[in-house]
Amino acid sequence: MLDIRRSLGRILPGLKTYFVAWRSLRRFRGPHYRPLRSLWTPPPPLLSDRATGETTSINLKSAEYYEREGMREFWLNRPFSSPETVGKYLERFGLLLSMLRIQPEDRVLDFGCGTGWSSIMLARMGAEVVGLDVAPSALEVAREAAGRELTPAQRARLSFRTFDGGTIDVEDGEMDFVLVFDAFHHFPNPMRILAEFSRVLSPHGRFGFAEPGAGHAEAEHSLAESAHGILEEDLDLEQLYRSASAAGFEELDLAIPALEPEILTLPMARMRSFLRGRSWLVPQDFLRKTVLTGPIGVFRKDSYPATSLNPRALDARIEPGARRISATAGERLRVAARVTNTGETAWLREGRRGRGQVRLGAHLLSVDGALLIGDYGRAGIGRDLRLRDVAELELELTAPQEPGSYVIRLDMVNEGICWFAQRGSAVSDIALEVGSA
Repeated sequence: MLDIRRSLGRILPGLKTYFVAWRSLRRFRGPHYRPLRSLWTPPPPLLSDRATGETTSINLKSAEYYEREGMREFWLNRPFSSPETVGKYLERFGLLLSMLRIQPEDRVLDFGCGTGWSSIMLARMGAEVVGLDVAPSALEVAREAAGRELTPAQRARLSFRTFDGGTIDVEDGEMDFVLVFDAFHHFPNPMRILAEFSRVLSPHGRFGFAEPGAGHAEAEHSLAESAHGILEEDLDLEQLYRSASAAGFEELDLAIPALEPEILTLPMARMRSFLRGRSWLVPQDFLRKTVLTGPIGVFRKDSYPATSLNPRALDARIEPGARRISATAGERLRVAARVTNTGETAWLREGRRGRGQVRLGAHLLSVDGALLIGDYGRAGIGRDLRLRDVAELELELTAPQEPGSYVIRLDMVNEGICWFAQRGSAVSDIALEVGSA
């Protein structure tokens, strides 16, 4: 009897959790939430743009929103002005940055930047940032905040521009990233803006967003902002995906954010059981709600999950045609090698602005491992290489003028970023014997 009570004591809290989740999530369940019904439910239509006059009116209301008296210090202190939301803001922004993998000197368009706190953070990371917004008063605050918080070198990497509501003042293919944080649901002409994002991004560019989703328009603070004329709409992920695809984007990767403490926390006794395999203790409905009500994602213009421009793992298998070669002093050498991409990052044949081009490289070492020539030769890969792709390459080298024994060390190099060996990838050595001419 005691064992039965103990078992019920472990099971009943989980059943209660499921019941509460089921009741709270019913309004977030779209057609895609029910597998059988989705078989005959048509996909949602593409997003639609409002008429030019209505778009202009909505943008003017957005600009007036930042002109309210007595709010300047509040705007200057964003995102720390509201203690109840700052944790969530920083968590979501950090997760989006982790997905984008922005590097120093990358060019980033922070679209709908408002008072510029996200642009300022990006400039601190070393990125070249353009902050764009329809509200001149918001950008005035952003410039003041940047003057307070950034060094002169950081300020030189950041500019703020006013968006005219239609065309982004950026050249075709100029940007490496477009970032939209909690702003897309305010846009009255989303299809026009998605097309502009596609235009200004480079061929391997990324568009990252973090948005409120289902149920946002009905929230109390959204209704209050709607009273000021601000456009507040729910964001449907499937509709956004189809619309971005029509605008020229290839794929969408979505994050599964952490559950909010208000949704679910587990005492250690139940967490211990969850970590040991009782997955039902965390209902999947909670994860669905997290994605539906606060989606964070990255659209890609190419089909590569990650590229050498902003790499994840950099791993290669290098198999030289011969492990030992001989030459006379000063002789021209041809060293063949078979290379295989064994990592998740696609190697690009052509990089961008001196970065991200992957090539086969060589170092010349003495037999005791001392580096003699750090940049002994390079060979291009000829085409982009994905995971498990193979290329046959050939290095053209010149034998040292001094006779003796040497080592040619082969390694892949991601130009402007690193040698693969610096990320833990294996190198391959060839013994070189040099005789007198």
